[in-house]
Amino acid sequence: MFATANPEQYSDLLLLLERCKVPQGITIHKKLKVFGKPDVVIVFEAKNEELAAEFVKQFGRVSDVRTHLAISVE
Repeated sequence: MFATANPEQYSDLLLLLERCKVPQGITIHKKLKVFGKPDVVIVFEAKNEELAAEFVKQFGRVSDVRTHLAISVE
């Protein structure tokens, strides 16, 4: 998930990054603050799309959120 803070809500986004609610069935692999845009990247795994949407939704009130499906290359 890539999140770019809404104007005047950068600190809210960073606080949410630390205190976000992680539903059961979501595994957080990495939380990153980015120097540039986007402001935040979260690499996570979800059991299904509904759980992923539930998790990402909380960031939508303070940022523009983009999600992408990533597949591991072995």
